Amino acid sequence: MSVELLSLLSVFPWAFVLVYIHPKISVQKLFLTVVGAVLLGWLSTELVLQLNSWFWPNVPVPGKKTSSSILSQTLHIAFVQAGMMEEACKSALILIFSYIISFDRKTKRFLPEVFLIGGFVALGFAGVENYHYIKSANEHDRVATFIARTLKSTNAHLLINLCFSLFLFKSNFKERGEKAKYLGYAFVLAVVQHGLFDFFVLPNGRFGSWIATALFVGIWVWIVRDRRKFLVPLDAEIIREGESSLPNLSPGRSGEV
Repeated sequence: MSVELLSLLSVFPWAFVLVYIHPKISVQKLFLTVVGAVLLGWLSTELVLQLNSWFWPNVPVPGKKTSSSILSQTLHIAFVQAGMMEEACKSALILIFSYIISFDRKTKRFLPEVFLIGGFVALGFAGVENYHYIKSANEHDRVATFIARTLKSTNAHLLINLCFSLFLFKSNFKERGEKAKYLGYAFVLAVVQHGLFDFFVLPNGRFGSWIATALFVGIWVWIVRDRRKFLVPLDAEIIREGESSLPNLSPGRSGEV
């Protein structure tokens, strides 16, 4: 099986679920949202590569590595090079694209499509990243790499950005002066989530994998809970082009965490 097909299959199940469970929207808007978000996910991988090579050129550091240097290196990769850089690029693109096509300028509120945007930016990023990992793997290990990337890495990217997108939607119920702070908190949370995941899985140990799995099971529960509260009430409605269809919730029931 080709690397390209395996990379596509590594994100397809999650993409299908996202589209299937989303409240009804026009086919044209669905196509624009999905394709645009996937392309932005691909663009975010290029931005991350360029920024990492500029900020941290691959210069070997002489000297004997100690356990403390290994720990500091793991923390740097997990929370800075991967966590902060990747989430900064993805979050910025999610926010900009959501404001362009999924923001009601009359009511000053984000539309439910931000959930799709966040999810497909994550899948676009993960698909490109998976391609490189699967391609670089030994031919006998490619299927195993594909399975691991599908269940762990793609899942992690998706969860982090769905969580961020839900914060965008929940910011609708914040006072104007609090929205920027709320979205800043969403970005910091995305960096911490990404950093914790990488910190526990980078050593490639069984115990770390269990902790990372437990962490993301918890985030799945969180996302499902908030989605039921904010997006499920829209499932029975047809969201017409240009029409704002937000749940009738007051700021006091924002579901904030």
